[in-house]
Amino acid sequence: MSAKILLIGVGGVGSIAAHTLQQNGCEVSAVARSQYDVLSTDGFKIESVDYGNVDFKPDFVFKSAEDAVADRGVFDYIVFTTKNIPDVFPIEKIIEKVYNKDTAIVLLENGVGIERSVFKAFPDATCISGVTMISSTLYGNTVRHVGKDSVSFGPFINSAIDRDAQVTKAKKFAKLYHNEHNQAKYDENVKYTRWRKLIYNGAINTTCAITNVDAGRLDMFGGSEKIVRPAMQEIRAIAKADGVDLPEEIMDFMIKSDDGEYYPPSMLIDIRKNQYTEYKVILGTALEIAKEKGVEAPILTILCYLLEIIQLRIMESKGRFTLPEKKPLTSENYKIEFKD
Repeated sequence: MSAKILLIGVGGVGSIAAHTLQQNGCEVSAVARSQYDVLSTDGFKIESVDYGNVDFKPDFVFKSAEDAVADRGVFDYIVFTTKNIPDVFPIEKIIEKVYNKDTAIVLLENGVGIERSVFKAFPDATCISGVTMISSTLYGNTVRHVGKDSVSFGPFINSAIDRDAQVTKAKKFAKLYHNEHNQAKYDENVKYTRWRKLIYNGAINTTCAITNVDAGRLDMFGGSEKIVRPAMQEIRAIAKADGVDLPEEIMDFMIKSDDGEYYPPSMLIDIRKNQYTEYKVILGTALEIAKEKGVEAPILTILCYLLEIIQLRIMESKGRFTLPEKKPLTSENYKIEFKD
């Protein structure tokens, strides 16, 4: 069994995903922007807890999804492993240029409710959830994969199209990804799985980003008990109101998941590189659900507000908007105008 895969986002997670699918016999095309020259010539070095030290290069490398489809035709799956940043790079803009109803869209990304915008833009789409717990980071041209890949795939059920066909495509992709290392599996309850991962991302990932310390130091400096665990309790409360009952012991599991490593979570890496963060799909959507369900979440709200300010700082540094030379008066109700 093989398939034609278009992978968008060749970072720490994307590189391991592409290597895994390629080793399992799939044809893997990758869209790379800043890393295009390196990836299309020399490729990356992977230092992996699962695969050892290997050289990695996709079968084909393109600068855009349009170029990939023009050259390779219709793909069986388009896999997004990019940062999920709807306030900067909505994935619908990429999908609309290459969309085909026979191509399944795999969102191997963080967050909850991330399928909503896809179904709104493409009512007949097949959309698959991919959730991975992995410690893998791209440094320059080297991928350091220090935590074993635990990954699951399942359909975001689209009620407008045949359910069985969606399940079949999701099960096939899980088999395409599965090997002796990752134990990839089909997940029939993607909602639970996504809330479960949010326990880590919504509390540890966010706090590391704001404080600029890795997960190991955050724990050693007392952050786990003072900030992380209370934030996790709020996530559990929101999830429960949304129909997902997360066990209390999941908190200790996530806090200890990086034991033995001074591991910098993805959002911390983004901040240190002056890159945009996924705060909207990690905390913003969760807080929207909290408001809908009447759940108080003061700690998560503060974390979200702080990350929003950081995001705007990064936007300004990248020229997304320009502020007046002198600060406008508060009474003037000045609004930032964003550039496309």
